[in-house]
Amino acid sequence: MEQISPIRVSLDTNEAHRARAKKIKAAILRDDRFFLNAPKKCPFDLCFQWEKNTINVELKDFTGAGESQSDYVSSIVNQSGHLYQQVLAGRELQDPLIIVVLGDDAEIVQAVTNIVLNRGIKGQDAEDKINEYIFMVEDFEANCIGMNIQIWRLKIDPWRRMLQSVQKILQGGDLTVFRPRPSVNERQAVGLSILCGKGLGPARASRILERFDVSLTPKKPNTYLDDCPGIGPKLATLVLDALSVPPACVNRPKSRRPQRHQIRQLP
Repeated sequence: MEQISPIRVSLDTNEAHRARAKKIKAAILRDDRFFLNAPKKCPFDLCFQWEKNTINVELKDFTGAGESQSDYVSSIVNQSGHLYQQVLAGRELQDPLIIVVLGDDAEIVQAVTNIVLNRGIKGQDAEDKINEYIFMVEDFEANCIGMNIQIWRLKIDPWRRMLQSVQKILQGGDLTVFRPRPSVNERQAVGLSILCGKGLGPARASRILERFDVSLTPKKPNTYLDDCPGIGPKLATLVLDALSVPPACVNRPKSRRPQRHQIRQLP
């Protein structure tokens, strides 16, 4: 069975020396869908590569409740240009760029408030300035999204969630696990109505199934159900229970299995 190659992750040499790098590395090592490269010079904090696709990730954290401000927020409201230049650099690379903000809405508001109060602004003027800066942050993020640069605010378990989302972007999402689960005697009718689309509901599909079976037919000769990546004996049984599969196309005979050196190996 063909195995899916892992997503390669590189940390920028500067990022690799930060305290959070240990947590990032630990999350990567726990997830066998990823492979950690040695640190190298990257255009952003993290670089994910799978097959011919690349995703760059820039991390923006908060300096803490006792500090005066957040680098992410201050870069926007002070219009210092650093974050602006990073966004432009990301667009020039033409690879997807994701800015991961390690906080939530409350921390954004607190960081904005700290900036305003540290400038000695008080009363209604402070409230107006806080609202102005919050809008600036929101507007900056909306413009990034409009330029296909994603902004993720991740506070709880950020590294696992970041890896999960990057993996889905690179290798494809799958909503079938969230699909409604009809009873056993309704599955084929619901499945047929979904395949056919608008105009054929489960009731009409049931009438068709009184005279026909929904079956799988190999697209090419010498094709077997257990050749499909991720399909083991348990899932093969589920497929056989739900659909008609030619018996000769279920399991590849041992005599036709590729030799060990022919199987694609994980790097």
